[in-house]
Amino acid sequence: MTVPDWAGPDSRVWLGVPLIHLERLAGLLIIETPRSPRTLNWEDFDLLRTVGRQAASYLAEQASEAALMEARKFEEFNRRFAFIMHDIKNLVSQLSLVARNAERHADNPEFQRDMMLTIKSSVDKMNDLLARLKQHNIQRSDSEAVDLAALLERMVAAKAHAYPGLSLDANGAARVRGHEAKLEQVFGHLIQNAIEASRDGEAIQVALRNGGDAARVEVMDSGVGMSEEFIRNELFTPFRSTKPGASASAYEAREIVKGYGGRIEVQSREGEGLCLRLYCRSLCRRLRPDG
Repeated sequence: MTVPDWAGPDSRVWLGVPLIHLERLAGLLIIETPRSPRTLNWEDFDLLRTVGRQAASYLAEQASEAALMEARKFEEFNRRFAFIMHDIKNLVSQLSLVARNAERHADNPEFQRDMMLTIKSSVDKMNDLLARLKQHNIQRSDSEAVDLAALLERMVAAKAHAYPGLSLDANGAARVRGHEAKLEQVFGHLIQNAIEASRDGEAIQVALRNGGDAARVEVMDSGVGMSEEFIRNELFTPFRSTKPGASASAYEAREIVKGYGGRIEVQSREGEGLCLRLYCRSLCRRLRPDG
């Protein structure tokens, strides 16, 4: 091998040991001239060869670790962006529906009021999405006490304008530990998927039950349903869906709920609809009628 230009005029350079890893040169180990002159023998060459290979393996491992960390950062960003794309799709669908209805009901004061609330809510959600993209490595505080009954009532009321078959049955109050925006994202995905899987006019019921230690939310529809094989092997796999196009909503919803110590159960048959049960740890027992 050719001696580097910087090593030629340096009188301290005595030996250059090539660092070979998988038949490729990973670097060059420079050894200074010893204080006492000596002649190298075969044992010295074997030792230098072993040291060179060991050092080369360490360099290769360090480079692989750095590449893996970078790949994980890109994977995390791409996964998060895929989830955000799903949220954007839902917002676009909601705004498109408002735009279509505006052509017929623009003069209706009640519709104007609902339209302004929908637009304001969509803007707030899009700002939240931008914040999540900018701060994807920052852990957000998830220590809020969320009123599930109020959250579900607000969400169902917002979507019932476009889908009258959607209803809420809330039996008592329930507060859970979590982040309201993330829980809204979870229920938004589940309710929207139920709407997309149902035919116009079919009933979709959202039910809230507080069992004391756990609050249970059910989303039930009479749509196309899912096979047991799909539920077992593909439902919670990212970018798998019974609908055209890739979807990450079920996987994302499960990961968020698991982060709060909860779980999601699925009951369905093809052609017979779907029942999703979501369990979250409750912060209070069922309120008595007297409060």
